[in-house]
Amino acid sequence: MLYLEMIMGQCSNYGPTKLYALCIPALEGLGWAMTIISFTVSVYYCVIVAWSFLYLFNSIVGGSSLWGKCDNAWNDIYCAETAAMEECTLEDPLNPIAFNRTCIPTPFEEMKTSYDQYFTNVITKRSDGIEHCCEINWPTLIALTAIWLLVGLTLVKGYVYLGKIAYVAAVAPYVIIVIMFCRAITLDGAIDGISYYFARPNIQMLLHHETWSAALIQVCFTLNIGYGGIIVIASYNAKNNNCYKDALTVTIAVTLISIVGGVVVFATLGHISRHLHRPIDAIASSGLSVVFVTYPEAMRVMPFPSIWITFFFAMLSFLSLGSLVVFVETICTSIYDQWPNTRKRKWLVAVTCCVILLILGIIMTTESGFFWFTLFDQFGASTSVCLVVSIEAFMLMHVFGYSNIRQITIEMFGERPKSILSMFGPHSRLWECCWKFFIPAVGLVHVLFTMMQSEPIVKHHSRLYKFPHWALVCFNAPKLFH
Repeated sequence: MLYLEMIMGQCSNYGPTKLYALCIPALEGLGWAMTIISFTVSVYYCVIVAWSFLYLFNSIVGGSSLWGKCDNAWNDIYCAETAAMEECTLEDPLNPIAFNRTCIPTPFEEMKTSYDQYFTNVITKRSDGIEHCCEINWPTLIALTAIWLLVGLTLVKGYVYLGKIAYVAAVAPYVIIVIMFCRAITLDGAIDGISYYFARPNIQMLLHHETWSAALIQVCFTLNIGYGGIIVIASYNAKNNNCYKDALTVTIAVTLISIVGGVVVFATLGHISRHLHRPIDAIASSGLSVVFVTYPEAMRVMPFPSIWITFFFAMLSFLSLGSLVVFVETICTSIYDQWPNTRKRKWLVAVTCCVILLILGIIMTTESGFFWFTLFDQFGASTSVCLVVSIEAFMLMHVFGYSNIRQITIEMFGERPKSILSMFGPHSRLWECCWKFFIPAVGLVHVLFTMMQSEPIVKHHSRLYKFPHWALVCFNAPKLFH
């Protein structure tokens, strides 16, 4: 699908709304569905960028040294300090758990690392539920405002500078991940975590539709499939650009970095698990925990940890800010294509979009903001984007016609070679089979299984929080009409 969206964007030089209005006039709404999904994701994704900026700012001013300690105002008696655990283990192996300045034999269920408590009690500053609001977390709101200011400036004036920054932002993640990989695999307990990652897969999880649904949603988000962003970016390419090579390179790079990143995460989890004397699956339960808890904990044991923490969150801020710019650019491009006169006032369209998204995102900065974020993340685009991708593939193949797609690829890459290499090239019949049958079927099955999806649950202060009925009804209804 990444390749197909690149083909369509590159050959048309339009955004998703105008593209599908020209190819399949009856399905112009498909392009608008992509735009609405990008809008919805922007509302809550900007909060992740804000959290990254807060971590970056605090690491620059020297605050990262406090994250690993349990004597801060935001810590409670259940704070587990890794350094204290190490001291207890050395002094008395039979009492390796540090609790309230004493060494005990077994941990409490409520115990959390100091990094986890920093994320919970300072960055997200959570209340007891979505019903308890609406005190503003001012640092998060200030960071959110700064982010939308940067996005607006980038869309209005910053394309030249963004292109230069992109060279650094594209290379930095790989360099930092490789360095973290080299350090993580040498940690005490790393083998336990890596074995858990590779050698002890839970095969039964493959029988649960939630596993496949989560994987499908993650692939779509990572590659920006179904959001319209790939179409918009590809629309700036030259007609003779080798988009097949681009799609192949991006896919391989994302796959490799995901595997290496997984090793880093689980090696670190193995290290933390050994010191906390708790199973690995009880330490980090979500992607947010991995980014904002596990990675800082991993860099604590590296030389000059504050420097690496700063680099890591600078990298994360660059990447997430770039993704946010693409989402908003998709929205703006759809408006430009639908109402061409707005191209004369691009700055006004961009600023208006940023202001609206900032206002909508304020709810995420309240004390109940993390619960709102969870609902948006769970229901905002999960089913919608998979349904859009399925319809997109089906309609392009069976209504617009594969013959037209094939003609476009011939114009881009020349005639299909007759050698065996053609089985894996830009003209491969494999892509035709995937686009015609596999992708629409997988997407449809995902949508059907999503109807049986369980309610989202947040673990908060060692208890499981279930959302009230009104919140689930409000978020389940709109997702069917994207």
